[in-house]
Amino acid sequence: MTLLAEIQTLERKRDGLLMDIGNKERDIVRLGRREQQLEVLVRDRLSLVSAGRKNAPMIYFVTPTSFRPAQKADLTRLSYALSHVPNLHWIVIEDASSASDSVARILKRSQLPHTHLCVKTPTNMKMKHSDPSWYLPRGVPQRNAALAWIRTQLSRAKTGAVYFGDDDNTYDLRLFDEIRSIDAVGIWPVGIVGGLVAEKPLLAENGTVIGFNAVWKPERPFPIDMAAFAVNLTLVTANREASFSYDVPRGYQESHFLTGLGLSRADLEPKAMNCTRVYVWHTRTEKSKLSKDDWARISSQDRTLFEEVEAHGLGL
Repeated sequence: MTLLAEIQTLERKRDGLLMDIGNKERDIVRLGRREQQLEVLVRDRLSLVSAGRKNAPMIYFVTPTSFRPAQKADLTRLSYALSHVPNLHWIVIEDASSASDSVARILKRSQLPHTHLCVKTPTNMKMKHSDPSWYLPRGVPQRNAALAWIRTQLSRAKTGAVYFGDDDNTYDLRLFDEIRSIDAVGIWPVGIVGGLVAEKPLLAENGTVIGFNAVWKPERPFPIDMAAFAVNLTLVTANREASFSYDVPRGYQESHFLTGLGLSRADLEPKAMNCTRVYVWHTRTEKSKLSKDDWARISSQDRTLFEEVEAHGLGL
């Protein structure tokens, strides 16, 4: 075979390989689209909520979040739980001066209706990673930012419910049916919180709330966890001053907000089969055990200090 013939043969092989590469790239694009279609289909088929409830009132699920080693993991897990809930609008508020690409990608991938906000916690109210979880109230400015958004964007809405859901709690999908059924304010037990297996309201024979089994500061107007209640959207829009505050005693965030809405214990609507079922647990992701050097790198949030796989795992 002459040199010219060899060159022509190699050129034909090259052209054939380039064609194969082009075909495979198109296949990858098609498979990616098909993957998204199947993901939506599976989500709809697996949802525990019947099609008849797709027109139910919207739930506005408010989640404050802050950067930490497990943030991406916690939000990813929560996004998969919420993706099974129809008519849910996820409001995520970052403790940051600007919105992060990592959280934005999680929200986009969830395919949920969502709002992405950010507001930074004051420096003197920011906990260190070594502080106990109860040391300072978390999520105060973030929840208030969500309330401001709701009052601005939904001032004319007549239906809906607002629920404050932490990014590391665990949620049974049946909780969302309970949330949708409230008139003014619904209440239910919360598992693994306040030093109890289940913190719950105490009911009279007629089903009204007559007390609580809380062991920590039971004298509070509402001795409950943030996960224990949801309120009608119209209460939030009508009572524009109701908010969360640093200027209240420790453990009084829930009480301060609910009393600001003009609510009393007599207004509480027991849900979850007369408060005999637990559909939400105040679980907490264990604090990561890392070296001082690792914590210094993480605190800097400087992507250049991490290997590619580390940065991806942290959401940097």
